[in-house]
Amino acid sequence: MAAPQLASADPPLTVEEAKVQVAELETEAAAIDQEYVGVKESLAQSKAQLKQKKADLAAQTKKVERLRVQAGQAALAQYQNRHLDTAAKLLLSDDTEDFLSQVSTLEKVSENQNSALQDYQSEQAKLAELERSTETETAQLTKEQAELSKLRKSSDSKIAESKTVLDRLTEEERQRIAAEESQAQAAAQATAEGGSPVSSTTVPAGSSKGATALAFAKSQLGKPYRYASAGPDAYDCSGLTSAAWAKAGVSLPRTSQSQIGAGRSVSKSELQPGDLVFYYSGISHVGLYAGNGQIIHAPRPGKSVEYAALDSMPFAGARRPG
Repeated sequence: MAAPQLASADPPLTVEEAKVQVAELETEAAAIDQEYVGVKESLAQSKAQLKQKKADLAAQTKKVERLRVQAGQAALAQYQNRHLDTAAKLLLSDDTEDFLSQVSTLEKVSENQNSALQDYQSEQAKLAELERSTETETAQLTKEQAELSKLRKSSDSKIAESKTVLDRLTEEERQRIAAEESQAQAAAQATAEGGSPVSSTTVPAGSSKGATALAFAKSQLGKPYRYASAGPDAYDCSGLTSAAWAKAGVSLPRTSQSQIGAGRSVSKSELQPGDLVFYYSGISHVGLYAGNGQIIHAPRPGKSVEYAALDSMPFAGARRPG
């Protein structure tokens, strides 16, 4: 979605126009958040890999240095004996019997010398490969750190734009938007719960893991959306779903893009409480099905964990973990 272009000469906005623009900007910020979380995970893996590579590199460097000394000693021994063949050494020996008894031992020493040289060459090649690999990991780490910074700035820009849109409204209009949103939430909750209050922490007897996950999500209602957060005080969309399913004993990947590969696919008509519901073509948002055509989700910056209609966003698929 293209961000609206704002200028001081823009005509006054209607409340409905402002709501649409703010929703678009905040939704774009939330989508960027999912990219950020994915890159952050990749960065953590790269850091761990680089740490291991550096440890391997240090160990290999010590090993190569030790073998270098051994190979040098072997080379020196070969040099010192280069002019004398076995017959000559036999003629020069004062103790012929002792010399002959040592021939096999000398041959074994020669084999060991050659082996030392070969080991050194082999380990030196491994060291060179580790050095190249470490350089690659370092470059990747630098790239991912830059990408994180870029994504954060982009998200902050979207949020700043949304605030600019709201600032163009009067205080009375902003209060009207807040009141409408509060009323919509109350209606959505009543619809999801069939019009009767249900304890947010009680799971019905014999319920599935999905119901356990949903009960957890209900207990988080009202907690704020926060960039790249997975609780316990705030959540982004996939942070809420992963925390909810963790409560049911199921580990989910961290981002909406990766969570769509969890469990098995289900259609809209098959949805059960706790199922994951995904939105937008790039799979940039996820919530939990709450029943009666409603979901619970952490929507976007500036909002809190809340109910929403199943079809309030472009449906992209659903999965049942576990």
